[in-house]
Amino acid sequence: MGPEMIPIVAVVVGGIIAVTAIVMSQVVKYKLKVEQIKADAMVKAEEIRAKNQLELEKLIYKNQSQENKSEGHFDSTFTERPNRQKELY
Repeated sequence: MGPEMIPIVAVVVGGIIAVTAIVMSQVVKYKLKVEQIKADAMVKAEEIRAKNQLELEKLIYKNQSQENKSEGHFDSTFTERPNRQKELY
């Protein structure tokens, strides 16, 4: 290998380094995008879970209220008036 090959080797090595840097930046962008999609999916799943839980609780409460009314019981959320005096024996 003569002195005329040194510039060619330098260009090839420089090219390999440049291509490696470009490929690595694309891989990093891809990984970030995948992580962002996963995070968005987890947030959406949690929103759906919370909404479903709220709807389920509303239905349970509505069902209990209807059962209590049909059986002649007071609503389960009924509370006494705070200023009411208790009767003594």
